[in-house]
Amino acid sequence: MNICFYNIKHIGDVYFSSFFINLICKQNPSMRFYYYIIQGDVFLENIENIERITPNENQYNSKLTNGSPPEDLLNNDLLNMLQQNITESGFGKVLQYNNTNYLFINTWCKAQYLNHIDYDFITAIPAYNNCINIINNIFGIKINLDVNKNNIIDTNLITYKKINPICTNIPDLENTIFIFNFKPRSYPYDINRLNNFIQKASETTKIILSTYDSKFDKNNNITFIDRDYHIYPTPLCDNLLSIWDIAIKCKIICIIPTGSSWTFLHLLNNIKKSQIYMINDNHYHAQLNNNINFMIDKPENIINCAWV
Repeated sequence: MNICFYNIKHIGDVYFSSFFINLICKQNPSMRFYYYIIQGDVFLENIENIERITPNENQYNSKLTNGSPPEDLLNNDLLNMLQQNITESGFGKVLQYNNTNYLFINTWCKAQYLNHIDYDFITAIPAYNNCINIINNIFGIKINLDVNKNNIIDTNLITYKKINPICTNIPDLENTIFIFNFKPRSYPYDINRLNNFIQKASETTKIILSTYDSKFDKNNNITFIDRDYHIYPTPLCDNLLSIWDIAIKCKIICIIPTGSSWTFLHLLNNIKKSQIYMINDNHYHAQLNNNINFMIDKPENIINCAWV
C-alpha cells in the first residue's frame, strides 16, 4: 500500500514531525513513502526513501509575505481533498489520488492517533510508537518503528548535515542580537511591544531581524536577513535553515511564540548557555526547556525568558 504522510498545518508543525518521518523512513529502507505539506520541503527532501506526492507549488513562491497563510494562495486538488475528507479524527484514510490509492497519515500533533502536546518530544515519542502500531493493525501493513530520544536526534543530525550551510561574511556577529520578528499566524502576540523592544535595543547594540520592516528602514544599527543578506522566504523554507546558520553565531537570539523561529532542534549541541531568549511567553519557554533538557540531558535552562 502506498503511504503518504501529510501535515497541512504550519512550518513548526512540519519541522517537528519531520524528525519522526525521517526515523520511520530510515527504519524501513525497503519501503517507498510519500509526503504532502504546504511548505517546508527542505525538512524532508534529503530523506532517501520519501518523495513529494505532488510537484512543488512554486506558483506562490514570490507571494509569500510575513504572516500570510500560504494555503490561501493555493488551489490544488490534493489540498482540497485533504481539507474536505480528512479531519484530525480517525486513524488514517485510504483515498484515491491520480488513479492511485494512498493511505494518508496525518502527522499533526492533534491527530487522534497521535494527540501529543505541541512541539513536545516527551509525549510525541510514545505517541508515534503507538500510532504506527495502530496503523499496522488497522490496515494490515508492517511499518517498523522504534523511536527514542537517542536515535531521533542522531538520525536528524545526519540528515541536516547533508544540507549545505550558507557562507556568510557578516561582521561582528558575536556582539549582535538576532531577533525573529515573524508574525505568528495562530498565536495572539503584541508585535508593537516587540517593535518597541527592537527599537530600544538597537540604540546600543547591532540587531539583525529575520524579516524586513519599514519601521526600521533608516536605523543604521538594524539589518534584515531578506533585504540585506538576500535570504528570502520560499515554500521550501530553506531560508529558515540559512537564518539559523547566522543566528547561532550571534551573542543573543530572541525567539517568539511562532514555529518559524523554533527550527533549531537539530542544532541543540551548538547552543550556548544564555544565548536564546523567548520573549513574553512562560508556557512555551518552559515547554521548550523541558524538551531540550530531556533530549540532551542538560539539567539547566537553555532558553531564557525575557519580558519586554
